[in-house]
Amino acid sequence: MKRHHIVGIIAGIGGIGLTVRHALSASIIEALITFTLFSGLTIATFFKDRLRPRWSHEILPFWMCIIVVCLMLLEILDYFP
Repeated sequence: MKRHHIVGIIAGIGGIGLTVRHALSASIIEALITFTLFSGLTIATFFKDRLRPRWSHEILPFWMCIIVVCLMLLEILDYFP
């Protein structure tokens, strides 16, 4: 098992946890956004070795950082009404 497989599994578990938390707090829109972003991140990370080198070394890490920053901003905005 490679490093990016482990990261994909951890991102998937974290995504499921955040999605369930948002769904239980009746934030269905946030749950859908979180699920969509994390599922894309998880699938791309887990299957990174199946992509072309340009995608897996340049484009994908850049967009993963943007997705993670957006998710962090969404979580921070939840704590400040």
